[in-house]
Amino acid sequence: MKIAMVFDGLGVGGIERVGIDYMKLLSEDGHDVTVYNLVPSANAMESEIEDSITIRHNSFPRKVCPEMYVSLVKRYSWGKYVYIPIDIATNIGLAFSKLIKKNRKETYDFAIAFSGHYNDLKFVASDFIKAKHKICWLHGSILDYALLSSGFLMLYKKIGNLVSLSSFYDDGVMTSNKWLSDINIRKIYNPTFIADRELDECKIEHLRESYGEFLLMVGRFTKEKDQATVIRAGKILREQYGIQRNIMFLGDGPEREKIEMLAKEEGMDDLVIFAGNQMDVQNYYAASKILVHSSPAEGLPTVLLEAMNFGIPIVATNSLPGVPEILEGTKDGLVCDVGDAKGMADKIRLLLTNQELYEKYSNCGRNRIESFRPEYVRRQLESYFEEIIQRE
Repeated sequence: MKIAMVFDGLGVGGIERVGIDYMKLLSEDGHDVTVYNLVPSANAMESEIEDSITIRHNSFPRKVCPEMYVSLVKRYSWGKYVYIPIDIATNIGLAFSKLIKKNRKETYDFAIAFSGHYNDLKFVASDFIKAKHKICWLHGSILDYALLSSGFLMLYKKIGNLVSLSSFYDDGVMTSNKWLSDINIRKIYNPTFIADRELDECKIEHLRESYGEFLLMVGRFTKEKDQATVIRAGKILREQYGIQRNIMFLGDGPEREKIEMLAKEEGMDDLVIFAGNQMDVQNYYAASKILVHSSPAEGLPTVLLEAMNFGIPIVATNSLPGVPEILEGTKDGLVCDVGDAKGMADKIRLLLTNQELYEKYSNCGRNRIESFRPEYVRRQLESYFEEIIQRE
């Protein structure tokens, strides 16, 4: 089948990494995949896309999507008066743009709004590319997006088919929004191909020699990731328990400078390593002692799955819905409250001082990752494609 995958940019990030994994999975399964990048300037991850996959650039910013402004109606008393002219103006602009940008020569079997943001959802929902069937990807549960804005729900209704990472409170959302009752939702976990990546044993040994049994966090430096809690947990380990471990952060982003300043203010800059973006992340997982994860909320954090593949135990904040979905509550990793540096420090200390517990969670992770193997996910996805074709 011919499949178009639409992205709100292809910069370095978790959604982009998952998207590339799906490109690989679909391509290996014999599908003809074309990628649409709606923010051409965000293209750092394009180098990791296989040569057999076509990449097309179509500038389509979020600000042109009228659904983005729906939240104004509930947020402000004057919102409904502003929204109406915005809705009219953006729809006129989109109608004109559609005449220019629509690819009329190609018809796809499926168009997938993969980033799940306003622009890729609108691009697919409004037929800027021709497709027999449409799907949108939710990097979390439908509740997560419903809480952000009903604008997302409006776009889901137009697309009709949704893939979610968690069924957390689906019934509640549907009960509260009966107009969504005919939407077709399927929960499919993200596949991880990290096991296919070649390890560099020399680099792994170098990392261990340089940083010892270091703690690792992988993620962009944004407010949504909260690296500050990890630094404060490291300070508690040092000052209250006499445990000193290097903390390595992989990633970059707008909050990095702020976090670097915090490390200095907390007297932790001698233990905190800012390694930036690294394409060979598998070597860092393999060299690390524990993966720490501190986000306030997550869809389905791929980094947890990648760490599990290497038997790295996890200490994470209880980020709904993704962390409890992956860890099956607290069965497969240690969990603390969001923003709880003391709780995180206590959990890290348990793993560092109790070898039996460490090995238990190492083995739990290796077992849990089986549900995210590409072969398992491939069967689920192909089943969903067939269901949509027969249903529509």
